Parts: sequence; C-alpha cells; structure tokens
Amino acid sequence: MKLEQLTGQDEEGLDSFYISFGDLMVILCVFFVMLLSMSKVDVGSFERLRSVMTGSTDDTLVELAESLRVIVEESPGVPGASVELAKDGVRVNLDTAALFAPGSAVIKNRALDSLKPLLDEIHQTDYQVDIEGHSDDVPYYRVIDGETETNWSLSGKRASSVILHLLSMDFSSQRLRAVGYADTRPVVDVTGKGGAALEEARARNRRVSLLIR
Repeated sequence: MKLEQLTGQDEEGLDSFYISFGDLMVILCVFFVMLLSMSKVDVGSFERLRSVMTGSTDDTLVELAESLRVIVEESPGVPGASVELAKDGVRVNLDTAALFAPGSAVIKNRALDSLKPLLDEIHQTDYQVDIEGHSDDVPYYRVIDGETETNWSLSGKRASSVILHLLSMDFSSQRLRAVGYADTRPVVDVTGKGGAALEEARARNRRVSLLIR
C-alpha cells in the first residue's frame, strides 16, 4: 500500500514537473522572440552561423560572396571592384572613377560592360539589392539650371544611374533600392591625413556599393 502511495505521489510530482518545464520553455521562447524583435539582425554573422550549423554554404550569402570574389579575381577588367561578407550582407564596392566623370552622375559609355558576369550572378538570386552612392568629404556645391547639386544629391543620382542599368538587365524593381549617403559612411578615416595619403583615402571613399541582403 505504501509503495502504491509513493508511486502515485511520484507520478503527480512528475506531472507537475513537466507542466512547470513546459511553462518555462514557453516563457523562454517569448523572451527570445522579444529580443529578436528589438535587435538588429546581423545578416552576415547569421549566414556564417547557419553555414557552420548545417555544414553547407549552399544557397547562403556566404556562397554568393565567394562566387562573386572568384568572378572579380578572374575578371581583370572589373573596375576597382571588391567583395566582402559584411554584417549587413554581401557588399560589392565599385570605384566611381571608373564609372563616372568628376561631378557627373552619367555612367561612362560601356563602363559597366566588364561587370556583366558579376551582375548576372547577383541577378540569378532572389536577394534584395541596395545601391548605395558614397562621396568623399570635399565640399561640393553648385547650381545647374536652377537646381542645387551637393554631395548628397550626387551620391543619390549615381546610385539611381546604376539602378537604371540593372533594370535594363531585367532586375525586378521590387528588389532594388537607391540610397545616397554623401560622405557620411567613409571606408577610410581621413582625419589627420594629408598629401598622397589623403587623396588615396578620398579615392577609396568615393564609391558605389551594391549591398545584397
């Protein structure tokens, strides 16, 4: 009789434990969902982690970044392009000197021809593509036909020009976004630099970036 009573008590205890454990899991899940909703997702790190967990880079930004790097390395005619898997996605940086004349937002004739293999590879994916225009820190201000031009407008117009080219390649407009950052996001800090070092830093900061995310 005592054994039966003890067994019954144990079963009741186990039932209570499972109920409490289930409640705890629900609370933890809600907690993590709240954290995720309030945080900025680090796309690049998430894709790296997914590749490690699954043991495969198939259909990930990690795979795309590697494919784009190979294309750039095997295409010496690509104008100053570089590829990196950044926190916010795969970033392809293009040198604006190869694409635009100084102060112009009109793409040079056939300047993007050498980029076709790179752009075709991106076209085959379903990722969103942000086209970002970046200028250097040299103040730029002029009035043309009554319209004021600044680093802000120039960087935005250059991004838009690249988007028009992508649309001509049958990129879906739903995938594309143009952003002009002027000199607010330099890749090289120009503070304290002068002479050739300053000019080199400014040249690197003048770019158009394709952020694939």
